[in-house]
Amino acid sequence: MSFITDLIKEKAGDILGNVSLPDNLKEQVVGGVSDSIFGSIKETALKEGGIDQLIELFTGRSSAAASPVTDLAGKLFSSDIAKKLGLSPAIVSAIVPMIPKVIETFTSSKKIDVNDLIAEVTQSGVTDKLKDVAGGILGGFFK
Repeated sequence: MSFITDLIKEKAGDILGNVSLPDNLKEQVVGGVSDSIFGSIKETALKEGGIDQLIELFTGRSSAAASPVTDLAGKLFSSDIAKKLGLSPAIVSAIVPMIPKVIETFTSSKKIDVNDLIAEVTQSGVTDKLKDVAGGILGGFFK
């Protein structure tokens, strides 16, 4: 597993520790939140204007709560992950509001190297051209 995915899972585990979940679901829910956040980053990077949205989120120009990246992560969790895990609407309602907090701690982490993030997204299906464009744009903000 990659460093970025591990970091997302760590932050999700910390924050979701406060949500009352059955013991047999905790690890799956943390993994599902991680998958929805990473999926949101990947989908955002692939769409027109997505790199700008990621830059705004990772530079603090957009709060996690107001970011379309966060909104998409919540939708991915609600529509895909929650159904796969068979989560009740009550559990989903408790988890989705936590996603902005997870993203906020993830994006404000001093451990994140933007090049690592781009490499991870690239390995997940984003083209080399996007990697070059994103690396040039994001690299200037994070150096």
